Order: sequence, then structure tokens, then C-alpha cells
Amino acid sequence: MHTSTLTNWQYRQSGKSEWKNSRPGATTEIHPDLLYNNEISDPFIDMNEKQVQWIGETNWEYRTTFKASSASFKNNVLVFEGLDTFAKVYLNNTPILTTENMFREYRVDITQYLKPDNELLIEFESGIVKARQLEKEAGLGKLASFNGGSERLHARKAQYHYGWDWGPVLITCGPYKPVKFISYDTLIKDVYVKVDVDNLTVAKIDIQTELETDAPTKLDYIILDPEGAVIEEFTQDVSESATVSKKVTINNPQLWYPFSHGEQPLYTVQVSTTSQTITKRIGIRKVELIQESLIDQSGSSFYFKINNVPVYSTGSNWIPAHSFQTSLTAKDYSEWLQLAVNGHQNMIRIWGGGYYEQDIFYEECDRLGIMVWQDFMFACGQYPGDAKFIANVAAEAEHQLKRLRNHCCLTIYAGNNEDYQVAEQCGLEWDPSDLSGDYSHTTFPARTIYENTLPKLVQKLQSDVPYHPGSPWGGDGTADPTIGDMHQWNVWHGSQEKYQNWYKLGGRFVSEFGMEALPNRKTYEQCITDSTELYPQSETVDHHNKADGFERRLALYVIENIKVQGLDFDSWIYATQLMQAECLGYAYRCWRREWRGDGKRYNGGTIVWQINDCWPVASWSLVDFYRRPKLAYYSVKRESKPVGVGIYRYEKRDGEIVEDAKFGAAFDYRPKTFSVDIWGVNANTEDLPATLKVDIYEVATGEKLKSLPDQEVVLTGNSTTEVIKDLDIPSDKHVVVHGYFVSKGEVIASAGDWPQPLKYLKFNDRKVDFKVEDGSVSLSSDKPIKGVEILVDRDVFLQDNGFDLFPGQVHKVEAPQLKKSDKVGVRYYK
Repeated sequence: MHTSTLTNWQYRQSGKSEWKNSRPGATTEIHPDLLYNNEISDPFIDMNEKQVQWIGETNWEYRTTFKASSASFKNNVLVFEGLDTFAKVYLNNTPILTTENMFREYRVDITQYLKPDNELLIEFESGIVKARQLEKEAGLGKLASFNGGSERLHARKAQYHYGWDWGPVLITCGPYKPVKFISYDTLIKDVYVKVDVDNLTVAKIDIQTELETDAPTKLDYIILDPEGAVIEEFTQDVSESATVSKKVTINNPQLWYPFSHGEQPLYTVQVSTTSQTITKRIGIRKVELIQESLIDQSGSSFYFKINNVPVYSTGSNWIPAHSFQTSLTAKDYSEWLQLAVNGHQNMIRIWGGGYYEQDIFYEECDRLGIMVWQDFMFACGQYPGDAKFIANVAAEAEHQLKRLRNHCCLTIYAGNNEDYQVAEQCGLEWDPSDLSGDYSHTTFPARTIYENTLPKLVQKLQSDVPYHPGSPWGGDGTADPTIGDMHQWNVWHGSQEKYQNWYKLGGRFVSEFGMEALPNRKTYEQCITDSTELYPQSETVDHHNKADGFERRLALYVIENIKVQGLDFDSWIYATQLMQAECLGYAYRCWRREWRGDGKRYNGGTIVWQINDCWPVASWSLVDFYRRPKLAYYSVKRESKPVGVGIYRYEKRDGEIVEDAKFGAAFDYRPKTFSVDIWGVNANTEDLPATLKVDIYEVATGEKLKSLPDQEVVLTGNSTTEVIKDLDIPSDKHVVVHGYFVSKGEVIASAGDWPQPLKYLKFNDRKVDFKVEDGSVSLSSDKPIKGVEILVDRDVFLQDNGFDLFPGQVHKVEAPQLKKSDKVGVRYYK
């Protein structure tokens, strides 16, 4: 057997220019190649995106050469792991392949075309011109689409390339995944280690090996436990091409858990012939989607059990981390996913408008213990559903399921992102009672894919992972908060509710919600070269914000909530980030409270939109393109900790609770009072004894008004525990309530509840004392302080930021990269 990955690619505009060398490496894309050879300006800088639109309208060619081995093999194959997207492939001037799906792998037997020296040429048609042609040929007119042009719906290509409300229009192309030349007599084409662990004390392993051979051969198997010790070693004789099943039993297996609930032991399975070894790292785990009746509410739950343990999902949505996938390295993925773990995010949702992620993504999630919600690649559109389109999708899904199914991190597959929502909002034909499975005659034909094609393939190829027809989906429409998952966009989009109403806007599982904020000033300085453009309303700053109506919406939420003293760039960045942090933290706190134990798991997960960006931009991300966390990253981290304290304040008028946040409601001058509830969160499976301490301070003076008597509590394992209900607090002045749990003499959780909106508060005579050491900053104050941000003159990762300070406590922030000599400052809300 001989395997080589083709390298030394060259590219050119189709038939019009000289060949240029691509970037060094096995895979390539046209925009990064042009940038590598200084033929274009960086589309991420200034407004250069506008100047490179011609690239997406142009056809491009790639070529390389390779030698055929002198050895005589019966089979010679070219494997194209990913071509983006509409390609015609020629080997030695002979056409051998036409492609129309960037998510599929293509294999071509080239034995009859081989020469000692070979030239491979790939012609890529413009992804947007071809999509427009397909749209016209379909004869369906312009189908409904949110974001991007309607032509994208006809292209099995990453949809965000066509532009999104956080991403640029950069329609790239190229052999973006490896192209391999394989010569063989015997080939292991696939290994699937199917795990059945319904009885957690016994794991039944079925090693299914797809073998292609022209002669009798032997398969050698080795199974290693997580410590590297051999569990079993054996040989299987195989006489012909077949899928060979070999079953093994592992007693008392070490079980894989998300990092929030246990360890991540990985077993090793090796299958070999004399010339090839395939290695799979597998985790043994059982995953279930629990949709059960609730004790005292309508609808049903929506949460996951891992190895029979209910797991509350705290996490974020993942979009592609770059506009050009080939520009990402394994290190990039590792650092991004480590940020999620550091932020106590145990689930990542791979959104349906990008691509099925690279192998390293899932390998890292296996290793780190991150559950993966995997969308199929459909987003925000009325997709076609004709036989040809469905066949193309089916081949795509089969390839991806076979590629991904050995990864224990996979927790759920969802058929699409918001396509049912599009159907609702655009009045498409959708009869939930019609379960025929064929909807080609309706204006919502892709429903056939989501409810027939995909679930059958998941059941056939990876039946241990639940399938969900879409996101959001379930109940009486996609906005039903009582059944299925929901996307809650009535804050920012929709009715533009005050975020203080999050408590009543939740559902059984909130898989999208968010709030926009500007990124770090350093990020703007990296992507904007004209220093005179570094102000909040500049044309270039606006260009790096793709959200429709962002000027009004961002101003609305900032002005409603945050005191803005001047509109200089730094102040505006801080104001938007503090507002985003308060908004998202408030949502996590309200919804996580509803994880109330067996029969009362009213909310099973909170997945924020989004963790990352694909270019330098103001967006809903927690962390900007250059991996600089916004303050919201830290507020979400604090609310996602295994042990937490929650405080919720509500207003009463004439003794009745005011249901909606209405700051200074006109002409309602009835006397008002305030009360708070306080509860504890314990994600650990064991009960935790603790002491609740509560201090109440006047905001303006910083004076402590009272401390409640210590209260001994037991925080119930894997649940929330109500501790104080309807506690009256002073209503004649602005007060902040500081609650914290102490265990064994240490503070294990802390939270402050401030009057809303924050813009009405005055902070007189405030000062933060801080001390910088190698690896940490320690901060304190003798009065309550809101939103303390540590500023360092260079990029240093801080374990906490944007936090509140209360008297009597020293807040130590770990920062391993920090040096005592670094220039460090602080700012805080005033």
C-alpha cells in the first residue's frame, strides 16, 4: 500500500493568468492564496472586503503533479476529502470527476489514467454565479432566506460564505481539505467502534471494519484501556472484501462524562493489516435526550442524561472560527475549546450555517469533555427538496455520520437551524399532523430531509445519538416554551424586550439567545489602520458590524441600562461590554434556577449565541476574533460555575408583583417595594452543606445597612435549592444585595443583585486597591463596586474580569502569563 497527500499546489484565474504557488501545505483556498502572494489586500482589514468581491464572482483553477509508485497495485484511487464546491477534476487532461458539495468526500479509481508522472487539474466555478444558475434552473423563484442571498440555498456550500449578520461576504473556493493518492491491494476503508453501554457495568463493543481486498488477509486487533494497558489482542482471517464485525465485552468500563460531571477516559482500538493501521480513540458513554412529563407544569422536559446522570447544559453556539477554514490550525481549535472549558461551558452547538467541523475539533471535545450539539448544514432558509437535491444531501450526511460516529462527544444531531422558523414566518405549507414523510409537493419540501432522510440515516449509522428535526423545534410552533428547544430572540431581535424580562422568556432548553457588544480596542487597532476612524460611529467601525439595525438596537440597550458619560471609544466599548455581560449573566441566572430536580427540570440548558467570531467584528460573541474575551465571557463563566448563588429582585406595587420591567413607567406613582429571592445552584451530584451570608449596602454611600443572620443550608446535588423567598429589602434608597456561600471557611460562591437599571445609580467616592504579582492581581475596596475591569497593556489571559467587589473580601484574579512589571490598571462603573 502507498499513500501520499498531494502538495505543491498552484492556482490561477481560469485560463487568464500565470500559475502562482499556493501557500505551503496540503490544502488551500483562493483568498488566503491571493493574500499569500500579495495579490490582494487583507479582506479583514479596514473595508477591504468590498474590494475583493470580484474573487467570488470568478472561476479559479488549481493544479499539482504527483508520481505513481513503481510498485504494481491493483487499485489506485484519488480521495478528495473536501472540494469547495463546484469543481471539475481532470487527470492528465481527462475529466474524472464533477462535484457540487463541499461537505462530501469523493473517491475516484484512476488506475486506467495513471502515468509515471501525472498532472491533476481542478476547475472551480464561482460559488455565487453557479448558485444563481441553479436557482434559475430550479424554476422556484427566490426562496425565503434570512441572511445571504436566496441563491445560497441551492449550493451545498458553507452558507455563511454568502454573508451573515456577523460575517463578511467572502465566497471562497479551493481544495480546502486534503487530496490523497492511494495505491493498494488491501485497504481498510472505515472502522466503526460501535458501543452499547445500556448496562453501565458492561460495555458491548462491536468493531465494524470495512475492508477492501483482492486476496485473503488478516486483520490484527489491539484494544488498550485508558492507561495504555492491553485489554485484548487477536487476529481475524478475512477471505474477501467485506464489513467485518468483531465483538468484545469490557466489564466495569471507565465511563466518559462531560468535564462538569466526571472524567474523560478514552480507550484505544487499533485495527491493522500488514501495510495499514487505523487507530480510534473512543469514550464509553450512554447519552439520552429526556423529554418527560413534568410534575406541575405543562409540556415536557428537554435535557440530556449521560450515563443515567441528568446534566444541565451550559454552553455556547459555535460558528466557523475563520472565514477561511484552511487558515485555522490545530492550536487554534485547542485554544478556542480550552476557553469554553475555562468558562465552565460543557456543551458546544455547531451551528448549521458553517460546516461540519474538522477532525481536531471533535478530538478535542472528546479529550476535554465537551458535549457537542451537531446541526446538519442547513440554516435560515427554504431549501429545495427535489430528488436530486435530497440524494446529494443523503450522500453528504452518510459521509459525515461515518466520519463523526466514533466521537463520544456527540450528544445530539439536529436537522437544521431555524428552517421551521422560516416556514412559520413566511407562511409555508407545514401541517404538523402530516407524518407522511414526503413533502415534495409543498412549499416546505426540505421537511422531507429533516423528518425522513436524516433521521433514517442517523438511526442506521449512529443510533446511540438522539436526533431532533430542527432547532428550534417542538410543541405548538417553534416558539413554544413548554416543549422542545427554543431560540429566544425577543431580546435584541423581535419585540426587543428589556433583558430584565429574561426570567419569563425562557423555555425547556434555550439553544440560542444573545446580546451584541463591541470587541476589545486592541482588536479594532489590529483591523483598522486609520487611527482617525477609531471612534464609535465611524464608517470603518460600522463596516465591522454586520447586524441589521445595530446602531439603534445597541444604543437602545445601552441607553436603557448604562450611564454613558461621553462617547469616546473606550467608554463606548466598556458600556456595550458591561451591558452585554449584565444581560447574558441575568439570563443564565434566571433559567438555571429552573433546574429544580426530578420531575421539575423546567429548563435543561442555556446555550448562548455565540462564543466566537469568523473575523474582527462587533457581534454577539463572548470572545472576539483574536481570542480576547469580552466581559460577557466572564459573567457567563461565573453563572455557569458548578456551585453558585442566585438572587432575583422583583418590584411590587400595592402588594402585587410587577410582571414586566418598566423603568420609570409613566404616570404610575403608586408606592413600590422590592423583595428578593435567593437560591443555590449545585451541579455536583453530591449534596453540599454551606452557610449563606447576606449583606445589604446602600449604593450611593457604600454603607452597609444590615447583615442577615447566617443560614445553614444543604445545597441539593444536581439541582437548585431555594433558600430565601420574598425577602423585603429597603425601598426608599438604592440598595445592592450581596449573597455568598461559605464552606469550610472559604467563599465558594458569590453574587450581587443591583437595582435596575444601572444608569440610575450613583457611586460616590469609590476606589479600588490592587496589587500586581507574577501570575495574579489582588483587588479590594471598602465600598461595593460594579463591573471592575482589569486592563493590561499586552494580551494576558485573566481568569476573571468585569466582576463586582464588596467590602471585606480580597478578590484574587489568577493570570499565569502576568508579570509584576506589566502595566496594569483598572476601570469600573461610575
